[in-house]
Amino acid sequence: MNDTAWAWLFPGQGSQKVGMGRKMLERSSAARRVFEEASDAIGEDLKRLCLDGPFERLTATENAQPAIVTVSVACLVELEERGLKPSVVVGHSVGEFSALVAAGCMPLATAVRAVRKRGQLMASVTTPGGMLAVMGLDGVRLAELCHDAAREGVVVMAIHNSPKQFVLSGDRSVLERFKDVALSAGATECVMLDVSHAFHSPLMGQVEEVWKSVVAGLQLRMPRYPVLLNTTAKPVKTLVCIRRSLLTQITGPVLWSQCMQALVEQGVTRVLEVGDSKVVSSLARRTAPTLQTLTFLEPTVLGQLAHAC
Repeated sequence: MNDTAWAWLFPGQGSQKVGMGRKMLERSSAARRVFEEASDAIGEDLKRLCLDGPFERLTATENAQPAIVTVSVACLVELEERGLKPSVVVGHSVGEFSALVAAGCMPLATAVRAVRKRGQLMASVTTPGGMLAVMGLDGVRLAELCHDAAREGVVVMAIHNSPKQFVLSGDRSVLERFKDVALSAGATECVMLDVSHAFHSPLMGQVEEVWKSVVAGLQLRMPRYPVLLNTTAKPVKTLVCIRRSLLTQITGPVLWSQCMQALVEQGVTRVLEVGDSKVVSSLARRTAPTLQTLTFLEPTVLGQLAHAC
């Protein structure tokens, strides 16, 4: 990418919305083919689901995950049609599958089948749990509070979104009590998320063995671009690294903030969010304010990229 290092960021669950992907579908035949291929792979009309919802159905974990990956790959093909390439790719949670497609590690059909199964397994967990977003506390202090709260039940730092924005995961009753503890310790805001389970926590261990067999069966190739992994914030070195990250991610944390710090250390100066979202690029800016960000939500994004790259 000439003299400027670009990272492509792929959003994860929580970025879904009714109408997502509409612009890509209207302007690109390649994007329409992506939707057709993904729909055929899982036997679901993803175009109708993304454009028409309803929201409750789109938000269901088993539907949201393949929908998000499909929209990201629809954006990806528009970039590839124009010969645009990244210096490095990274995806947030399920967005890691989109990043692996971008890097040539797996085809789209494999990715959407895998994330459909991932979503079904995650939704099938019978152990109750929840997730709590905590803003305003640094990671060291929050880790101390979690350690103390863990005497009452499961509570872990599940998602490191930025230096002062984290998502905790665990027993819902423990998280409800934790809100007052965190606010007393200096948190600016604590919000229980509208999710059905304690994702990225040990409470998802119920489906770990089945998911392990799914991951073991994935046919993977080494990436053509560097891929930073959620669970390590380090680039892929071997195919074993990829499988380990995809497996560990079910019960372990998403180290998004650490990934963004790693990008800066590698000399990345600009990031593009590849999807119908501005969530992860915004988080990137909170971690590294020097990063210049661009999203597919901007009307002239493709023209800007053509001139910048």
